[in-house]
Amino acid sequence: MARDETMSPRYAAGLGARRGVAAEALVELVQKVAAQHGAPLSRVTLCTLDSKAEEAGFHEAARTLGVELVFLPLAALKARKGSAPTHSPRVQAMFGVGSVAEAAALVGAGPGARLLAPRVSTPYAACALAISAEEEE
Repeated sequence: MARDETMSPRYAAGLGARRGVAAEALVELVQKVAAQHGAPLSRVTLCTLDSKAEEAGFHEAARTLGVELVFLPLAALKARKGSAPTHSPRVQAMFGVGSVAEAAALVGAGPGARLLAPRVSTPYAACALAISAEEEE
């Protein structure tokens, strides 16, 4: 049976960012990380904390990239925090996870997802990339 291409994203780009981040900063970072790991943008979903739902930069970045944007509850990220290889004491103190980007990528890609790219950080944002477990079967 053919896999339904809309069932789940092949890749999830987890994003963490400072308040008020510009869309351009997110777009450039996602493009860079996706390109480095051979992830076509048409198969990437942007994932971040639900507390960023009012941030215009995230919405604009998703529109610019032509991808879906998913907001995730902090509890879901905390459930996957042990799978994140990097750790920021500042982010840990603020959110209870060492890397919002890595945890969001893993949650966004679904159960059994594997991190392809640990977080890549700029002064304004961080991006990590995970692949869905179904893609590796």
